[in-house]
Amino acid sequence: MKNYFGAIFTLLYVLSYKLIGPWSNEIDLYICGFLLLIIGIPHGAGDHLIAQKIAKRENLTFHLKPFIVYYLGIMVAYAALWFITPMVGFIIFIAISVFHFGDMEDIQPVDSTNTWINVVKTICLGSGILSLILFSHWSEVSKITTAMQVNLPKNIPPFSLLFSLLLLSFGFQKKNFHPFLNTFFALVIGFFLPLIPAFICYFSCCHAITSFEGMRSHLEMKTLELYKKLIPFSLGALLLGIIYINLISKHLEIYPVFIFLSLLTLPHFLLMHKLIKRPN
Repeated sequence: MKNYFGAIFTLLYVLSYKLIGPWSNEIDLYICGFLLLIIGIPHGAGDHLIAQKIAKRENLTFHLKPFIVYYLGIMVAYAALWFITPMVGFIIFIAISVFHFGDMEDIQPVDSTNTWINVVKTICLGSGILSLILFSHWSEVSKITTAMQVNLPKNIPPFSLLFSLLLLSFGFQKKNFHPFLNTFFALVIGFFLPLIPAFICYFSCCHAITSFEGMRSHLEMKTLELYKKLIPFSLGALLLGIIYINLISKHLEIYPVFIFLSLLTLPHFLLMHKLIKRPN
């Protein structure tokens, strides 16, 4: 049952949404904010532990303060890029998300004898995951990207969802049968939800949990032990997010949340890939 937590949670969300609701967007935001707080953000709050593990593996010293400065520096530079040219910032966010989502479906090290095959499958899988979420909620996506000052077509071809499903099938690997099915069902069921809960159900209940398990395994720590270590940094990330969102907009808006997630994703992706996918 735990292998299909994302699919089961998304199904329960849809059933509640259809039977009790549909409720207001505010309730969706509260639920999604809760999922981000307890699962989504913590899965990226252990990056200092990952960096420490990598340093130990490579016989280097690790100091937390320089790491935090370096980490925040990457975020600030990327935020500046978003400010100067939103389209480039958006393209980088999509590219990182595609590779990261596809990469973390498989928490096993890369098979060095099939590097290009692995890369192609990763890109296909990540593209299928992200595009299925976006294409199935395109009108909502268009409103958010317009607020980001990123101009995308208002309409997409009717076969777009079929294209996403083909990409997913190309990215399938038999060894990842259960994670793939969990993600696939969560994405398909999420079609019946608005964009934000559909994305967060996948992000927090599929991607984040799988990434957390990969991190826990490679750090050789118990789940509760690791989670306790992540709480201070999760709260720090939450505080940064609140400050950033308030600086961008005085009203509650969705697009600053996505931009802030992109700022967190860039350094997180680099560390997770190096620890889990390239352990040697």
